[in-house]
Amino acid sequence: VLTNQELTALYNEEAYVVEGLPKSVDITLIGRSADLYLAKQYPSDEVIVDLRDLKPGTHEVSLKYNGSVSSVEYKLTPSSVTVVIYEKLTESRTLSSEIMYENKLDSKYTISNISFSRDEVYIKGAEYKLKQVAVVKALVDVSKIVNPTVGTTTLKDIPLVAYDVNGEIVDVEIV
Repeated sequence: VLTNQELTALYNEEAYVVEGLPKSVDITLIGRSADLYLAKQYPSDEVIVDLRDLKPGTHEVSLKYNGSVSSVEYKLTPSSVTVVIYEKLTESRTLSSEIMYENKLDSKYTISNISFSRDEVYIKGAEYKLKQVAVVKALVDVSKIVNPTVGTTTLKDIPLVAYDVNGEIVDVEIV
């Protein structure tokens, strides 16, 4: 058994969101010992699911794996999955900030202002997910400021996170 084999989905990621795909699958190899040994030494293609011809909606799709040894039978677990395809929408949202680890900053310093290179971000995802997003926050980790001093400090690569009204993270793409 080849466990946790990565699944690759083929679809237009700019236009659609797909839910219901497992991250990985298991492949059971059935055959003679010598053939199984060869098959394990030379795993071939990745496990794929081709969604390119499907439109938004719910679909039962088969997973495919082209084994490298023709005398070995390959069984996928799961062999098919139910996926839901949504049209990917984009909305603009105002960015707010959350200061992380401010208590680790020397008490003689305070943060008086946070400004961003841009105040708006775009969130992308299924319509129902976009409706769940109550706020998008930049998580400003002040513990990453090396040798803090009075003045302006610039931080790069600040993580952005979308939250719903209950403070739970909403899985959307943030640009």
